[in-house]
Amino acid sequence: MTSDRATRLRRLARTLSDRFGLGPHRPGAVGAEWSASARIWTFTWTDGPTVAQMRAAGLGADPTASEDVRYARTLSQDAVALGAVRLTIGAGTDPNRRPRLRPADIEVLLREEPYPAPRTERERALVYAVLYEIHNSRHRNRAGAQEICDIVNRYGLAVFLRRCGAELSPAEVLTAHYAASHAHPAWRHRLTPMDAAVLFRAVREDPRATAKLVTAALALLPGLPAECAAAEDELRSRIERTTPPAQRRADRSEGPRQ
Repeated sequence: MTSDRATRLRRLARTLSDRFGLGPHRPGAVGAEWSASARIWTFTWTDGPTVAQMRAAGLGADPTASEDVRYARTLSQDAVALGAVRLTIGAGTDPNRRPRLRPADIEVLLREEPYPAPRTERERALVYAVLYEIHNSRHRNRAGAQEICDIVNRYGLAVFLRRCGAELSPAEVLTAHYAASHAHPAWRHRLTPMDAAVLFRAVREDPRATAKLVTAALALLPGLPAECAAAEDELRSRIERTTPPAQRRADRSEGPRQ
């Protein structure tokens, strides 16, 4: 009887792997494991569908064999890093409070998300940068959940955003430059930009602001109070003074960008 059920469960595991696109020979495929101590069968897989989705499919395909089966989804290093990025950016209500990640928190965050994967290029780049740092420093191509939490807890995300070369908004360009002098932990850990008015004032009060910083400050003007517009001519003249003539001619020939 036990042998017959084992055969049926292993067959069911292959069926579920095919149904959810996990494939019988891939690392994330469904496996049927027997625990002699707990005397229970467990279906395990990596990423893929949620536990609720897999349980429903198992009961639907073979309700007798899958009765009392335990379902356990594990997360790949990419999924854990993704959860760490999302939790860090969205943690709490106090922008200056340093988040403390735990693997259990990531499990909870992704519990109801099937096939966890980056939604944006920024998420994808941050996940890659976090994992690359661990792989490079440990000289191996895997990262444990606790290692991922530890490195993000220690360094925050700004250092990884800088390393991955992701495109920054004008407010982020300015925050990345001025955050250190303004003691802004919310940027270093959670990528929360500084207040636009504070950034604009920082550029105006910085005699060494580069053309790139001044241009970013001018891009903030539409969202700032009207009195800030009075500084526009001053800032544009600073760009003229700091930009080489050849570059100014090239910029004019390209025309305004849409």
